[in-house]
Amino acid sequence: MKKLSLILSIALILASCDIDKVYINGDLDGMWQLQQIESADTLIKPHGVYYSFQRHMAQVSKHYEEEIPLRFIANLDYSGKEISIYGMRRFLEEEKLPTKEELKILYLPSDSITFKILTIGKENLIMSCKDCTYSLRRW
Repeated sequence: MKKLSLILSIALILASCDIDKVYINGDLDGMWQLQQIESADTLIKPHGVYYSFQRHMAQVSKHYEEEIPLRFIANLDYSGKEISIYGMRRFLEEEKLPTKEELKILYLPSDSITFKILTIGKENLIMSCKDCTYSLRRW
């Protein structure tokens, strides 16, 4: 009987936790796979580039089949209409800033960028920056 009471107490405590305090960015929070980047004259279909958003942090990474991923973390500001990523640093090596070549691999124009949200839902995210539109899908 004591075990049952303990299990029920733990279940009630877990059920009463407010999940909104963890996922403060709504549909944005989670991992996204970059599907395409479109500008007026080009269409790029990147492979292995991922964005991850959680609370006030963003991660942008490039995954290779047999190599260690290229991974950067950054500060995140999200207003519902815009995503700002800034203060980008290499994952686990915070003193290292991204090089121009690494930013090119991640398809980013700079290490401080603001995207305008065009569409956001449970499965799709479309955002624009300068003259490019980035289309992502939930991963």
